[in-house]
Formats: sequence, C-alpha cells, structure tokens
Amino acid sequence: MSRTKGHKEVKDGKHVKKKSRLLRLLAVGVVGLLLAVFTWGNANAAQDTASRRNQRTDTVGEQSKQVVLGFYTEVLRKRQLERAGDYMREDYIQHSPGLKQGLSGYLEDYKLFHSIFPDLTATIHTVVPQGDKVMLLATFTGHHVQTGKELVFETAELYRVQDGKIAEHWDAVDYSAMQAFGVDLPGGDQPATPVSWEGTPQQRLNTVALLWTVNTFYRNPQVPFPGAIAPDLIEHQRGVAPGLKGLQDNLRSYRERFPDLSFEIKHTVADNKQAVVFWVWHGHEKGTGKELRLNRADVFRVQDGRFVEHWSRLDYRAVNPFGLK
Repeated sequence: MSRTKGHKEVKDGKHVKKKSRLLRLLAVGVVGLLLAVFTWGNANAAQDTASRRNQRTDTVGEQSKQVVLGFYTEVLRKRQLERAGDYMREDYIQHSPGLKQGLSGYLEDYKLFHSIFPDLTATIHTVVPQGDKVMLLATFTGHHVQTGKELVFETAELYRVQDGKIAEHWDAVDYSAMQAFGVDLPGGDQPATPVSWEGTPQQRLNTVALLWTVNTFYRNPQVPFPGAIAPDLIEHQRGVAPGLKGLQDNLRSYRERFPDLSFEIKHTVADNKQAVVFWVWHGHEKGTGKELRLNRADVFRVQDGRFVEHWSRLDYRAVNPFGLK
C-alpha cells in the first residue's frame, strides 16, 4: 500500500467517524424532540383543549401554594407548632429517609432538630406550584446550641397538597453541611411521581421544554442544539461557570468521570415562569468502578421559551469524594 493511499484511508476513516458521531448527536436531539412532542400530544389528547385554551391561571396550584406558604409562615417561622394540624394531615407521608411518618412524627423530628439548632429558619427563594404539587427552593440557617457555629444548608422541598392540607413530602438536600455537627441522615432514593400535565398551556409547554432539554443536552452536552438553554444562562450552582458553556463543562466533567452516567427522573413541576426536575444521577467511576448515586433537583427560570437562569440542589456527600461540583 502506498503512503498516499494509506493516508487517504486514515483521513477517510476519521471523516466517517466524525460524520457518524454527528449523526448520533442529531439522532439524540431528534429522539428528545419527538419524545417531548409525543408526550405533549398524548397529554393534550387526554384533556379538553377547548376549555383549557384560554386558561391563564393554575387555580389548584395557587391554592396548594398558599397552603405550603401558610405552613412555613404560621408554623415554622412563628414557631406555632400547635397550628401544624391546620396545614398538615395526620397521615402525612414523609419520603425523606431517616425521618418519621405522620404529623406526630414530623413534630418529633422538628423538636429534636430545633433542640440542636434553636434559631433555625428558612429563607424561601422561589416557589413553583403545579396542581396539587408545590416546589419550594430554600436555604436553612441556624446556630448550634453548644458551639454557636452557624449551620447553612440548601434544599429543594416538594409537597403534595390534598383537601387543603400537606399530605406528602419529598426533597433534595445538601446533607454534607450537617455532618460537621454530627447530624448524618441517610439520604438516598425517594419514590417517583408521574409527569404532571395540570395547569395552563404555558405550564405544559415549560414541561415539554424541560423533558426535551433532559433528553438532549443533559444526555449528551455535545448535542448541536442545547434544548431550551440560553447561551447566556445565569448560573447559581456553586463551582459552575456562567453561561451555556459553563453548564456544558460541568456535564462533561461528570461524563468523563462516569462514562455510564444515566438519569432517572423522579418528579417534574412547572408553573408559567419556571420548570423543575427532581432526579437521580447514577454511574460508575472510570477505572475504579466506584458508584455515584446523586439525588438532586434543578430549577430553570423561563423567559421567551428559553431557560435563562438555573439553580440546583444536590447532596454533596455523593460528589465530594470525586472532587466534583
């Protein structure tokens, strides 16, 4: 074989691989888009589109939101524990591992935690209601009763409201901040709920954009079209640079470390301005085979059909051993 011919075959081989890779990326995007459109179509087929076309307010979602905010204001902020039953069902279901069930169990956990951090309080950053579910992004702060040291931990709380009271709870929490104080809750997986198509047309469109983004950009950050993420994305996740590129670099670091990285969506919530996904990231470290199982929530603010701002909540105990953000 001549040198020229051999060089041409190598070059052609690289061209074929490059073309094949591009086609795979395009296929991922098309599949993601079709999935979103198919899901959207099925959801619409199950709804009375004529009555929903002019709907601008998720009335059920707004009612659920007021219940949750009332609980935080009247019970938690004002420390009126005697009023907890006004906002929470007796058979309250707690999905946070390591915590007790029912209204009585919640109050036991509350009293125990406040005996360690008596001034514990929550700062609410954003609330996203959809139907009977309400997502609340918060930062909790308090001081250790013995040492006076400050505790700061971030959470994404998800509540389900039934008959005007909180009936069920899930979360994504940075438990690593508590370990320094000897509080070591187990964390871990929590049961999933179906994708919701309740509410306004805009809420459903935001849900479609979320599913499309997860099934394209997050599954392959090199995909030619990054779902609904804006190039100048405002980023609030610590250690992640702003913009689309910052998020791409963060995802690449995960995929390089965990080649078999996969996602399991647990919950989605969307209002007219925001979209939220609770999910578990799972993979094995290249070379060592060490397992990653990361419980997290990601919140996107929507503007003109694009995701323009991003927050996240994750249990850093899962990623700190790998030096990831």
